[in-house]
Amino acid sequence: MFPFFENGQITNIEELAHIIGQKLKGQRGDGDLELSERDEFDNIVLLCPTCHTIIDKNPEIFPDELIHTWKSKHTGSIKSLFSIKKFSDRKSIRNFILPLLLENRSIFKKFGPYSVNAKEDPMSTEIMWERLAIQKILPNNRKIENIIECNLHLLSESEYETFTEFKIHREGFEYNKISGDVNSSVLRFPDKFENIFI
Repeated sequence: MFPFFENGQITNIEELAHIIGQKLKGQRGDGDLELSERDEFDNIVLLCPTCHTIIDKNPEIFPDELIHTWKSKHTGSIKSLFSIKKFSDRKSIRNFILPLLLENRSIFKKFGPYSVNAKEDPMSTEIMWERLAIQKILPNNRKIENIIECNLHLLSESEYETFTEFKIHREGFEYNKISGDVNSSVLRFPDKFENIFI
């Protein structure tokens, strides 16, 4: 697991890698792409240093078509993560956010600080909790918030208050997990939020 912050500074480990080599004699440099276009966005992918080296040393295993496919799939998943959909009824939005809420709850129950696993094996559970919180819960929370923000017309007045509590919780929880500067005054997840749009 890589540290996200060191001495208050973000740790960057990514490298810009060319899919078709920047030079004709470089790795995968014999592609059809014009030399003048090889530094363009469509020919660049972000990799960690280890993967960058492995891919460059094994062009027969990692041809440019495969890397383009990876980039295309990843770009699609990022777009879908932040795409915002308008709903016309409460049931539809409930059906959309329910799986995200259930996934978050399941992770919290199994690996959260108050879980049975945390009591029985605190160190291993904490590692799992931190990883899943960053990889799953934070993106889920953002997606839920963005969808509801775009569909505020479907909220009742009391639900709007609960949603506001969720947003305050989401912001504080996210700050704690990413910065490592844990603030114990962060608002806990509002239990009423699990029943929103019912």
